[in-house]
Amino acid sequence: MFDYCYWPEGLEIELNKQLDNFHHQAQLFIDGQVFMALANKILKAQVAGKYFELIILLPKGYRTLENANLFHRITQAGAKVGIIEITVFDEGFEQFAIFDNRLYYSNKRLEGEVDFADLFFKKHQDFESLMESSRLVNSYSQEIKLSFTAEKYFATKGEELSIFWEATNANSNILTPGNKMLDSQGEERITIEEDTFLTITSKNEKSKTSLSIFIKCLEIEHLKFSVSIFNKEIDDYVPIESVSKNNELFAVYLSDVVKIEWVCKPGTTLIESRLGRLNNIGFHNFVCLEKSSLNFEMHYLNTVTSKEVHFYPVSKYSARFEEEENQDIAKQMRKGRKRKEEQPSEKETFLSKVFSLFRLKN
Repeated sequence: MFDYCYWPEGLEIELNKQLDNFHHQAQLFIDGQVFMALANKILKAQVAGKYFELIILLPKGYRTLENANLFHRITQAGAKVGIIEITVFDEGFEQFAIFDNRLYYSNKRLEGEVDFADLFFKKHQDFESLMESSRLVNSYSQEIKLSFTAEKYFATKGEELSIFWEATNANSNILTPGNKMLDSQGEERITIEEDTFLTITSKNEKSKTSLSIFIKCLEIEHLKFSVSIFNKEIDDYVPIESVSKNNELFAVYLSDVVKIEWVCKPGTTLIESRLGRLNNIGFHNFVCLEKSSLNFEMHYLNTVTSKEVHFYPVSKYSARFEEEENQDIAKQMRKGRKRKEEQPSEKETFLSKVFSLFRLKN
């Protein structure tokens, strides 16, 4: 899901190649020399509908007129550009780029083992902080002013989050995809089902400006678990499957010893409503005497997801009765006695009712 590339030398050459390959959004923290090498490729990518956020380290007076022209063109095409003034170019300073919130390029090597999900989340926060402290480039003194942000930029599939916007000096504001007309200021809740690229375009009589955000959909299986019951005959646990394709529903015999084991993604805080905070790898045994449920909650990065597991106990006597009934039917069929297909069975066991209930619900 996440990739890291290390280029101690010639970073601008590799970034130049990647500008042809990414899909939605590029965030670049680079110095003025690298910017000059990439400027034309950035403009071409903008024509193709790709969105840029650039933070440029720039010594005062460095190619001022040429930079001013490029900044004007790039911001007019919809990019967000911030300038941080420095004394001189420092080759030892880390420069990096994030493409589509999944590919990370840097001229610095990572030390030791790194959780890449945590790395991308932190680097995205670092970039946002640097952008806030930079001097933003404006294309006109009386231009449309537009801000467009999201509550978070990494979300799990199916998660809801808020987007925020504010536009001044604009007669119309349109959100795409969907071509939805927006007020000049507002908040909206959206559900993330896939990687999401959103753009607001604001217009007045003389100008137009656009801002975009990209939200990475994390299709992470936070929690993997298995359920088994203890079999006295073999003195061991036997795995069982859910009776539902869409939900975690398990039918067990009354008084069965049930064992649920789980493995949780590293970096996740796992909590069960009754058991409290749990280790990321663990198990729980219990005797099933009544209908019961386990309610897990997973906290990962800036997201919270949940999963419920339900257990339905079934009487062993009812199950034995059903087995005997099926054996009697088989004997009658061997003797040649015919049963009418349209005639329902007079005795429906409790076990059959439970499984019928599951099928009706799912």
